[in-house]
Amino acid sequence: MEAIKKKMQMLKLDKENAIDRAEQAESDKKAAEDKCKQLEDELLALQKKLKGTEDELDKYSEALKDAQEKMDCIFSIITPVFSVT
Repeated sequence: MEAIKKKMQMLKLDKENAIDRAEQAESDKKAAEDKCKQLEDELLALQKKLKGTEDELDKYSEALKDAQEKMDCIFSIITPVFSVT
């Protein structure tokens, strides 16, 4: 009878330990999910910022191209005027 009581006590302790581990695992899972959500939100914000930066780069690249074309046109006009023959 004593052995059965001891075995029951051990099983009860094993059960309590298993419950504690399950609760800890659930807590860890929740923390990981929260961190994942935070990182996903941060990634979306960075992707949006990158898109804006790329759009800005395109705009300035086009402006530079236009300015270079105008400069080339001006040089082609003034070069013959100032060339020494």
